[in-house]
Amino acid sequence: MNKSWLEEVRLISSSRRSRALGTFELAPMVDVILMLVIFSLLVTGFIYTPGIQVDIPAVSNPNVIQGRTFTVTITKGEAIYIENSVDPIISMDDLVLQLKEFAERTRDGIVVLKADYNVKHGFLMKLMEDIRSAGVRKIAFEGKKE
Repeated sequence: MNKSWLEEVRLISSSRRSRALGTFELAPMVDVILMLVIFSLLVTGFIYTPGIQVDIPAVSNPNVIQGRTFTVTITKGEAIYIENSVDPIISMDDLVLQLKEFAERTRDGIVVLKADYNVKHGFLMKLMEDIRSAGVRKIAFEGKKE
């Protein structure tokens, strides 16, 4: 039963191939998965959603607003923030100017008032008057579900 050297090489190389394909190193894969888990935990811990603290009134059945919106946030101290800004607006003229630009860009735009529960009624009425003077006719109040 003498085999030729070519048959022996084929036999050895085929057994090496099957062994190389059959073995599976688990340790490096576990290391990579653990590193991905640790990285994702660290990253999600640092996600911070900036915003202004506003106590929105709760309603039983809030409506869903569809279309282009311009958000005006009013805090407890009657500071006014527009859209996603972190600094309050300085004067009502700045607000009216921003609203005029919004009204020119979108004819059917909606201004969403995100007012704190403790804001005075008179302040909101004056604000709504300024919004209407800017040319925006659709105004909605944001509420949270009870």
